[in-house]
Amino acid sequence: MTPLPAKPPHDDNIHEWKDYALGYLSEQLRKAAPSVLAKPVVFPRSPLDGEGATVIFEFAADRADRGEEPYFVVVGQTESNYYPRYDLHAEEAFELHLGTRFMLVMGVAQVDGAAQSNQETKPYDPEEDVRRIVSRVAPDKPVDAIETAATFDVDGQLHTVLRGTIAGEAVYIMGRDAPPGFSRRVDLPPQVAYRLHIGHVLRLEPDHEDENRE
Repeated sequence: MTPLPAKPPHDDNIHEWKDYALGYLSEQLRKAAPSVLAKPVVFPRSPLDGEGATVIFEFAADRADRGEEPYFVVVGQTESNYYPRYDLHAEEAFELHLGTRFMLVMGVAQVDGAAQSNQETKPYDPEEDVRRIVSRVAPDKPVDAIETAATFDVDGQLHTVLRGTIAGEAVYIMGRDAPPGFSRRVDLPPQVAYRLHIGHVLRLEPDHEDENRE
């Protein structure tokens, strides 16, 4: 196993983290592992408790004998992982990783869309929920073809990813007990869109380190 660098990712030691990332990918991908990584992007802080500086490298690999495809690998003061690139830029890649870490740490599980939480007194109505969310930001926009794409149990709360059209545009809507939001990336699986959304929400939370310094 490739030894973990002694210090968090920083411009001064990025070569060490590059070697570590290559070693991690070699262990995970074996013969498909890359020998070259693209220019890194460092995120010096993480909103997740117990995690910190993170670096992301893009790479290409042929995992299924169908030609090389783009990926990115995340290493640093976090649990290392790699992902399909999904045509994401670095900021979104970091948010996808945060959302993935959140799901793993919280033990988030996907459940049947018909599931009902203890707080709900009547069956969940996806269309009613979407109209409620949309009315807050664009009350005049028509809503159509609403369906449940995925539902997740988050410590007893139900986060639902809904698919539909708003003013004729296909979108995902994060509803039910989830922090509300929208995503135009309907080309992504709903599980990926959800992780992106959660990661983005986590990054919007106040930085407690900054608060403590005031």
